[in-house]
Amino acid sequence: MPKTLISVDPKKEPWNQETPLHNRWHPDIPPVAKVEQGEKFRVECVDWTGGQIKDSDCSDDVKNVDLSQVHYLSGPIEVDGAAPGDLLKVEFLNLGSLDGDEWGFTGTFARENGGGFLTDHFPKATKAIWDIDGMIDRYSSKVHELTSCGVYALSAELLKIWNDREATLVAEEGTEDEKTLCGCLATRPLACLPEAKGAMLGKLGHFLQKSGEDETWDKVASEAARTVPGRENGGNCDIKNLSRGCTVYFPVFCEGALLSMGDMHFSQGDGEVSFCGAIEMSGFLDLRCTVIKSGMKMLPAVGPSKLNVNPIFEIGPLEPRYSEWLVFEGISVDENGKQHYLDATIAYKRAVLNCIKYLSQFGYSEEQVYLLLSCCPCEGRISGIVDVPNAVATLAVPLAIFDRDVRPPMDIEHFAKGIRVVEKDVCISEEGGAVPYDPRLAK
Repeated sequence: MPKTLISVDPKKEPWNQETPLHNRWHPDIPPVAKVEQGEKFRVECVDWTGGQIKDSDCSDDVKNVDLSQVHYLSGPIEVDGAAPGDLLKVEFLNLGSLDGDEWGFTGTFARENGGGFLTDHFPKATKAIWDIDGMIDRYSSKVHELTSCGVYALSAELLKIWNDREATLVAEEGTEDEKTLCGCLATRPLACLPEAKGAMLGKLGHFLQKSGEDETWDKVASEAARTVPGRENGGNCDIKNLSRGCTVYFPVFCEGALLSMGDMHFSQGDGEVSFCGAIEMSGFLDLRCTVIKSGMKMLPAVGPSKLNVNPIFEIGPLEPRYSEWLVFEGISVDENGKQHYLDATIAYKRAVLNCIKYLSQFGYSEEQVYLLLSCCPCEGRISGIVDVPNAVATLAVPLAIFDRDVRPPMDIEHFAKGIRVVEKDVCISEEGGAVPYDPRLAK
């Protein structure tokens, strides 16, 4: 068994873990551990909210989640011999849930506190709880892989690129320069800029103890990028195919690579459309790292900087396998009938909405289907991106996850008589009035 490099206790707050965690990117956050190339090691991770969401039948914890202090990562880990310009080869040898913490959650945020891909259609916070038992889940689907792990590295130059471009995007909101898509998706803010409130900076400390008391901490916190989106360093890419047996090749931007990871999933659908949307869980990863010297030059730089590169990865042998699918199509025409030009996001939104509306005819609530599409291993595709004016996106849902036949029935007249309504719905909060608050901060 690999040695445990970083351990966590999911019953403790993220800021009280034995090995400090972090939820911001900054090159001045020091490493908490070091590994040799070729060494097998284990890293444990808390769930992405750091324990704010509870195993309960009330979704108010999702409604009032404090999103300034989420996405806690284990690391950074220094990899011996890694230097800027190298490639870091990371092999995912094994993943799993932590003993005694075998459960997960899926949810949608309240429109006024986080929102999501379809928050204009589903403005209320919701939550579903899942019991994890090996590779099989109990609720309504046979979902089966630990997926989506983020592994990361950073440099000061790259941090400035991120902060500058994301600040420009936020400043455009409400002006004539605002991106067309902003009017079609209700998720706000457009980007999460550096924010000291909620910051956990590894060995540098937590905002409760350090904010306004430590000049070094204040400087780093004012510059540090949020870890939530995927970027050139990999980051929170939420790719459901990243699972056991995968190999990822990360560009190295700083000495030692400074590897971090977290936000583990039991299962996820392409797009993670409900935002709080896979089966979120705590867990462990067994890894092995190798440095490919000067290997970053193999990654094409597409952009104004040589740092505008992206990782590549090999899919492992354990991704979900199904033989029968029901596929839903969407085109780049929004719900108001407005034509968009080759917009794959609008097309995918339409495909997801078409699927939700269709499956709700089979005894499921629309909220159930929304959460299911976010966490079951459905397959999203850009099927057409050249035939003007419509992009075409598809969403393929495996038929085997259902306990009933959801294909179009031959006898429509008698169809409704045979529908059995699913009795266990998701938890749904009242709309409006979300107050972001983590009661643990008051202790």
